[in-house]
Amino acid sequence: MLKFLAKLIAKYFIPLSIVIAIIIIVVGVRFMIIRVEIDQIGVKTAIWGFKRGVVQKDYKPGWHRFIRQIETWDLFDGTVQTLSLTREARNAEGKIESKEIRIRTADDYDVTVDIIVKYQIMRGKANKIRQEIGPGNRYKIFVESEAKDVARSILGRMSEKDLYNPDEKRKRAAEAKILLASQVKSRHVHVIDWLILDMRFDTQLERKIKNVKLAELDELLNVAKEKAVGKRGITQTIDASTEALAQKIQSDKDGKIVALKAEMDTKVTRVIASANKFMIEQKAEGDHYMHVKHAAGELLVDRATAEGERLRRVSMTGLGGDLIVALEAARNINLDDIVVST
Repeated sequence: MLKFLAKLIAKYFIPLSIVIAIIIIVVGVRFMIIRVEIDQIGVKTAIWGFKRGVVQKDYKPGWHRFIRQIETWDLFDGTVQTLSLTREARNAEGKIESKEIRIRTADDYDVTVDIIVKYQIMRGKANKIRQEIGPGNRYKIFVESEAKDVARSILGRMSEKDLYNPDEKRKRAAEAKILLASQVKSRHVHVIDWLILDMRFDTQLERKIKNVKLAELDELLNVAKEKAVGKRGITQTIDASTEALAQKIQSDKDGKIVALKAEMDTKVTRVIASANKFMIEQKAEGDHYMHVKHAAGELLVDRATAEGERLRRVSMTGLGGDLIVALEAARNINLDDIVVST
């Protein structure tokens, strides 16, 4: 019986106990750690222990120990955040609502402004926000409130002429950024930028601004026309100077062409004369050579003729002469005159 129980325990109870222990460990570990996402900052608050309160440290993304009932954790947004105070802004629930700011200008006109503020929790200061302001998004309420006050303070000093001046808008936005940064610095928030998206006026002011703008544009147009008239004389002077310069360039070009043509003709004439001179010299030299050779040939002919006559005379004397005489006599014999006696 004991052996059977031992086998049963070894076969079922021990593996089952191991599985249950693993499950308990996994669940226990899961409930004893917390994960801080990549875009979050973790802040721990100790409830029990010798050092109670907010731990003076910001926890980076990753897994961290979390013992429930002894400590709590708060997660803050560590990215660059956008405060949208516009006509169509989205709230925390994702619904669209109007958060545009209404201000009154220095010359007592109502203006509606859309602005955007870019900000971020200062590095290492999330624990200060948790300690001084509280958990969750309470710090965002302070940022929004301060942004509205700064907008009313800075933009409320603008006049109607400033409302359509882009440079003035950029100047006011820079002032607002500096002022808001100083206001929320004690809240441990860093202001990155403060932007004016749009300004909308009441009908009366808009009409007045349009008229003023048109008057300014007309004035600029008249100034431009006057400058154009003044520039026209300068343009004509430039045209005349350009035409004179072009004529001078053309004249210089024609003169240079004529000079080059004359120089080329001279060189050609010189080359042709040299060629004719060379041809004449070569022809004279050839004629001289021909006459010399012709005279030498005639001299050889005369010498050969004289030598032949000499040789003939020599051959006529002696035995050779007698043979020739006999030959001539034989040639002159007429056989018809010869009578043969029988």
